[in-house]
Amino acid sequence: MKSRHAVALTHCPNCGTRIVPTPKQMKRWRLDAGLTQRQMGERLKVAGSYVTYLESGKRSPSASVIARYWKFIPK
Repeated sequence: MKSRHAVALTHCPNCGTRIVPTPKQMKRWRLDAGLTQRQMGERLKVAGSYVTYLESGKRSPSASVIARYWKFIPK
């Protein structure tokens, strides 16, 4: 019987470009924005503890959370 676990797609299957930010990138964006993990969680509409998990690599962000994180990329 096959497992039905989701597989995180971190790179574009066509060109190989990374499409999921690394935990280090997510932390850098938060720090550059001058936000605590709790504040970032509020902005992303997730719990501050989830931000901790994302930044430590214990969890992978969903597509919707990634889209919200892109707003914090330095221009």
